[in-house]
Amino acid sequence: MAAPTTTVDTMRDGDPALSRSAAHRRLRGRVSRGHIVMAIAGLVGVVLSFAALREHDGNARVLVAAHEIRAGETVRPADFRSEPVTMRAGLLATAVRATDRAAVRGRVAASTIAAGELIARRTLRPKAARHRLRAMSIPIDPARAVGGRLVAGDRVDVLFVGTEEASIIVADAQVLAVDARGRGGIGESASPFTVTLAVTAAQSQLVAAAVADGDVSITRTTGARSAAGTAPQPLDRSGATNSADPTAR
Repeated sequence: MAAPTTTVDTMRDGDPALSRSAAHRRLRGRVSRGHIVMAIAGLVGVVLSFAALREHDGNARVLVAAHEIRAGETVRPADFRSEPVTMRAGLLATAVRATDRAAVRGRVAASTIAAGELIARRTLRPKAARHRLRAMSIPIDPARAVGGRLVAGDRVDVLFVGTEEASIIVADAQVLAVDARGRGGIGESASPFTVTLAVTAAQSQLVAAAVADGDVSITRTTGARSAAGTAPQPLDRSGATNSADPTAR
């Protein structure tokens, strides 16, 4: 009797059946990993979408006026209360969020805000200058302003030369900005250079009159002793008067 034989054709490396089986296993492994990655990405998207919907569905909190805020008043955190709202992201971006309550301290109401009214970002403006001063731009030739070598934070004096005397009309003013493009200021000037200063109401009137007359100069005084209280200098003492003028003798 012949000894039994075992068929091993399907176990050989070159057997088509073995190759197909291995390929199927590899394909199943790749498909499984891809499905897992897609499932995780989909889950993350659902979670983020749900969080965004929850924020817009009454969980976004904004500031509203706790009482009437008059135009020009400086606001404090106590002037507001927090309220939940439901609104689209574009509208929500125009409102002051409850988390920004401390950041708006010291800002100024640009218009009167009624009690309970939602606080829009555009209604709260930064102060023009510290210490309740005003910001005022002066168009001036750079040759009359230290050659234009001024920067924000410098201290300057503003001088006006009249028909009889030269005066320091603003002493030790802070420079708020320097603009070489000349976006404009009081008066008319072809100069592309403007200097913005922090001034009082009275100083702003003096500067406006001086610019209108057209004979203004700016000196840089950063680090120097204040010229406040300096008396006007008569032009005959400064030598600016024509010696041929009989009235100067």
